[in-house]
Amino acid sequence: MKKSTAFLIAIVLIAAFAGLIYYGVTNSRGTPVKIEKIVIPLVEVPFIAQEIDLAQGISPELWRGIKPQEIKLMYQVTVLPWPKIKAGLGAVTFRAFHNKENIYFYLSWPDDTEDRLHETALWPDAGAIMFPLEKKAQPHTIMMGFLGRVNIWHWKANQDREYWKNESPQTNAYVDFYYPFEEQELFPVSKHVTKSAVNDLLAIRVGTITPKDNQEVMGKGVWENGVWSVVLKRPLQALETENGVNFSAGKKLAALSVWNGSQGDRGGRKSISDWLELEIK
Repeated sequence: MKKSTAFLIAIVLIAAFAGLIYYGVTNSRGTPVKIEKIVIPLVEVPFIAQEIDLAQGISPELWRGIKPQEIKLMYQVTVLPWPKIKAGLGAVTFRAFHNKENIYFYLSWPDDTEDRLHETALWPDAGAIMFPLEKKAQPHTIMMGFLGRVNIWHWKANQDREYWKNESPQTNAYVDFYYPFEEQELFPVSKHVTKSAVNDLLAIRVGTITPKDNQEVMGKGVWENGVWSVVLKRPLQALETENGVNFSAGKKLAALSVWNGSQGDRGGRKSISDWLELEIK
């Protein structure tokens, strides 16, 4: 072999070896992956000089005139119970407005069944909005109440049924210290009174969800033609300023959750969104 040929082969081998070293160093932590920047959905909350009397309905005509935002959902798989092998709900149609006194939120999502009972092996449909109470919220929601104080408004279809339709599956138990001599039973001890279709809650991490002392949030849900439409209502300013979200002009984060009762959703088993941003006009 000529010296020139051997020299050329040596140069090629050195170059190839150097290329392998360079590739190994630059990819020592794996093949570079392009990460798309997360775009937080923006929901406008306009001022509208209208009032919704939930006792009369949820005013669908009013909501049709407000710009909707489709908020994507994913199944929460961080804590038990694990979800069934089914896809989570695709998205929630979300709208909002305020009238300088109250703020209103509208959530709508598809559901083939109207689940309003909470009994053995029966779970109600439900929806919720979560608001961070800390100035710097966690980067992602992951679950409702995670590494930070949050205020959660949790509407439940069974409570809606009890509150608005006065249909309660619970039985009333009584204690009568003078039975059988009294004409009527006295001292009801286990009669539950539903004060709203919505639970106004606080949480800071898994297993810490707690009802607030003042339950200020009202709500009502209507199921029609395979679709839930739920409206939540509360004054702009909370009675408990430290333990409730306050709304003023500007931007505020929120996240949504939905439970499908017929699919076995309850507790941690639900569909949840990442943060969305409210722009209050």
